[in-house]
Amino acid sequence: MRMVGLLALLLLGPLVLPRSSSAQESPAATSKPAVSVPTPDTSGVYHAGNGVSQPKIVYQMPPVYPEEASKKKLSGKCVVSLVVDTDGHVRDLRVIYSIAEDQPKKLQAAALKMDEKAMEAVRQFRFEPGLLEGKPVPVAISVEVGYQIF
Repeated sequence: MRMVGLLALLLLGPLVLPRSSSAQESPAATSKPAVSVPTPDTSGVYHAGNGVSQPKIVYQMPPVYPEEASKKKLSGKCVVSLVVDTDGHVRDLRVIYSIAEDQPKKLQAAALKMDEKAMEAVRQFRFEPGLLEGKPVPVAISVEVGYQIF
C-alpha cells in the first residue's frame, strides 16, 4: 500500500550571539545581561525565539502523491519556507529544498511535481499565529513534507 509520510514543522530561528564587552565599559555595565529585543526583518517578519512564539499547526492537509511519482516509487522530502501571518494563514511560500535534488535526471520531472503538490498542501495549512508580548506577529518558518512508499 502506498501512503504519504507525515508532515513535520521545522523552526528557522535567529542566531543570537552574546554582546561582547569592550575595554571602555565599566564593570557594572558588563555585569548586566544584554536584553535583546526582537525586531522584524525588512519585510516586517519575525523569527521564532527571543520572545517570539512559534506558530502552531491547527490544520494540515496531506499532500497528494502525484501518479507519475507513485508509479516510479519515488520518495523524499521537500522543505518549504513560508510566513505565517497574524491571522494564521500561510503566505510567501517557496521551496528551499527540492525532492528533485536527490533524484537522477530521468526522475527529476516527477520529483518536481511532488514539490508542487507539497506546496499546494502547505498553502492550505492553518496556524495559531506566533505571538510577541501577547500580540500576533508574522513569523517565518519552514515545513518539511515527506513522501514515502510503505
